[in-house]
Amino acid sequence: TIKHFNNHCGNALLACAQSRMSMMNSINSKRRVFNSKKKRVQRSRCFSLLVIFFFLLVVTSLSLISFNLSRLENNNQNIMVHSKAKSAQDFLLSNQTKYHHPDSNKMRELAQCNDDQMIVISRQLEFNTCNFTSQCGGMFGKCCGIIRETRCPQSSWLHDYYREDYRLREDNDVFVGLSIGCNKGFDAINTARMGMNSPKFDKMLYIDTLKKKLPHIDGGACGQMHDLQFDLLPNEPPRSGEMHCVEPMPSTSNALSSTTTALGLDQGLDQFRVFKAAISSSNGIVKFPSPDSPLGFFGLEIARVDTCDEKPETCKDVPMFSLQTYVNNFVKSTGPINILSIDVEGLDFDVLFGAGDVLDRTEYIEFEYHVVGHWFNYHLMDAVRLLDGKGFTCYWAGKEKLWRITGCYHDYYNTFKGWSNVVCAHRSQHKLATKMETLFLKTLRS
Repeated sequence: TIKHFNNHCGNALLACAQSRMSMMNSINSKRRVFNSKKKRVQRSRCFSLLVIFFFLLVVTSLSLISFNLSRLENNNQNIMVHSKAKSAQDFLLSNQTKYHHPDSNKMRELAQCNDDQMIVISRQLEFNTCNFTSQCGGMFGKCCGIIRETRCPQSSWLHDYYREDYRLREDNDVFVGLSIGCNKGFDAINTARMGMNSPKFDKMLYIDTLKKKLPHIDGGACGQMHDLQFDLLPNEPPRSGEMHCVEPMPSTSNALSSTTTALGLDQGLDQFRVFKAAISSSNGIVKFPSPDSPLGFFGLEIARVDTCDEKPETCKDVPMFSLQTYVNNFVKSTGPINILSIDVEGLDFDVLFGAGDVLDRTEYIEFEYHVVGHWFNYHLMDAVRLLDGKGFTCYWAGKEKLWRITGCYHDYYNTFKGWSNVVCAHRSQHKLATKMETLFLKTLRS
C-alpha cells in the first residue's frame, strides 16, 4: 500500500510539475511575444521621435538662415545709411550689364623670362644684399634694392600712354578711375586730370584750397604734393568721366569732401567724388579713429581697418564694402575701369580678393606690397598669380623703370616682404601692355 501510495504521489507530483512547467512555458512564450511587441513599439516611437527631431532641426536651420539673411540685408541697408561722404541713392545702380574687355580673346601669349634676363633682374634689384636691419631703415629697407627702387615710383609709362595712345581709342569718351585709400588725394586729382584731360582738375588749386582748411598739411610719404601735374593735351577736348577717391579716415575724407565741393569738382559730366568708406574683401561696418582722437588727424597714412581694435571708444563707424559691392553701387559707368589704384596699408590683397568681376573690366592696376597688415600672411606671388589668371602682366614699378614679375618668377619672392609697388596691365590693352614690356626690356639694358 505504501509503495502504491508513493507511486501515486510521485506520479501526481510529476504531473503537477509538468503542468507547472507547461504553464511557465506558456507564460514565457506570451511574455516573449509581449516583449517583442513592446520593442517594436519602442523602436517605432524612437524612429518617430528621430523624424520629429530632424524635422525640427531643419525648420530651426531654415529659420536661422532666414534670420541671418535678414540681418545681412539690414546690415547692407545700414551701410548705405551710414555713408555720409555722399548719398548712396545718388549713385545706386540696378540691372548693370557685365562688361568684359572686347579684345580678351586676342590676348598675346606672354613670353617667360630667359636665364639672362633673370640674372639681370636679380642683379639690378640686389636680391643678395637686401636686409632689414636698423641701419638699413628697418622695414623701409634702404639697403634693399626692390624697396629703394620701387617704394616711390614715377609712372612715366602710364603718362606716356595717356598722352600718346589713349586719345586714339574709339571707346575713350568716358574715363573711370578708382583710388582706394585716396589719402590726401594728390595722386587721384592728377589721375582725374590725365584721364579726363580737363583743366577743371588743377592740382595746385586743389592743394591751395586744401591748405586753407589745413595749413600744416604734409607732402605725402613720397612727396606727391610736389610732383608735377599732367600736361593737358592742347588739341583734345575734355572727356566725361568719374574719379572715385575712397578714403575711410573721417578727418581726411571730411576735408577732401569740403574741398571738392568748394571747387565744384563733384559737379558736371567730369566728376571727382569723395567717399568715406573702407574697401576690403567683404561688407560691414568698421571703426576708424575719430577726428578728435590721437590717431584721427588729417592725412594719417598708417591707419587701417584694425587700427581701432585696442581703443574702439576713440573711433567712429565707417561703412566697409568689397570692391565688387562698391563698384556695383557707386560707379555709374558700366564700361571699362581704366585705372584702379590701391593703397590700403597692407590690406591690398583683401581688396583684390573681394574684386569679383571688377577685374574683368579693369585695364590697369597699381598696388602696394608690404610687410605690414595682411601681407604678413600672404606672398607677392599669391596676388601675381591671381592677376595672371585674370589676364594681367605685373611689374615692379620704379622711377621710369619696370621689372617684370609675371613669367619671371624668382625663389627670392617666397621670402621677400617690404614696402614696394607693383603695377599690372591687362594683356588685352595691347598698346599699354606693349609700352610697359618695351620699358621692361629697356630697363634690363640700362
